[in-house]
Amino acid sequence: MGVGLGGGGAIGLKLETVMGTYEDPTVWVPIISEEFRYVESRYFSPQLRQQVMVSDVKQGYYHIEGNIVFEVDTHFLPYFLYASRHTVTKTGPAAGVYTYKAVPNHMASLAAPARTLSIAAIRNDILFGYAGCVVGQYEFMIEDGVLRCTMNMLGLSQNTPAGPYTPSWSDPDLLGADAHAIFVASDYGVTPTFGAASDDFNGITLTINHNADAQNRIRKQRSASYIAFHETEIGFNTELDFVDKTEYNNFVGTLQRGIKLESTQGATTFATATDGVKAQLNRFAYETYDVDLPGLGDIVMAGATGRGLSVSGGDAYELHCKSTTNIT
Repeated sequence: MGVGLGGGGAIGLKLETVMGTYEDPTVWVPIISEEFRYVESRYFSPQLRQQVMVSDVKQGYYHIEGNIVFEVDTHFLPYFLYASRHTVTKTGPAAGVYTYKAVPNHMASLAAPARTLSIAAIRNDILFGYAGCVVGQYEFMIEDGVLRCTMNMLGLSQNTPAGPYTPSWSDPDLLGADAHAIFVASDYGVTPTFGAASDDFNGITLTINHNADAQNRIRKQRSASYIAFHETEIGFNTELDFVDKTEYNNFVGTLQRGIKLESTQGATTFATATDGVKAQLNRFAYETYDVDLPGLGDIVMAGATGRGLSVSGGDAYELHCKSTTNIT
């Protein structure tokens, strides 16, 4: 009996030429964990036949769903930006670096994005293949000082790759504790006015949720027909040093502003960076802002959540990535 450790596994991906048609991976992505699942609604017949239990089973519609957790590496993030409810614009290269900007694609309200992913998973040297994969939700967070992202993904079908595959790896390029800064604007809109970085944030989790789900239609095929996207919900939760009532009054008064997280290596701002990620909400309002007295020796903190709002004539949020990766 052979038992394999997770460290022997791998995740590979390829942007598909035809949506839902599986292709062998060309890029291997280092991850923290993955949990792709085959999800099926099976039919168990309750017909009456002098027995008090179901009598038959038929295969039903199925789809793929699960999460990928990875330390954000600018080599790989652009692939996932394309495979989501975004319009992605690539510019450059400038100094050998491309800039990818992803903004909401409101026209992609129902069908899967134009670019979908084939994903291969190697588990204990056993191959699994998934086609038509898209990102339904991003959750960016700073954990142990490193920028991480948990992506909730859905796929159309499961496939049996021919394999075997031989993964290849590049040196990691992670965004560590000295890479991050949070800015809060004095206003909101298409181009919020950001000043100096704030020193009051004790961690932050930024969520972009498109509430995606798999749709099945009548055809001679059990795999999902497409992925539907519903209401987009964006927001964040954080903890801030409670130094005065300014932010509390902003919460009570429903003041609306912009906020952004920049993670860059060896640069003061994202604009001057050659490697980095920027996540920006162009309009938000606090949803909750709670201040309590803690224990005897604890710091007084405020727990806050913010909700993103649409922007007239502009984008509610932006995701930027500077990378040497060239996606065509």
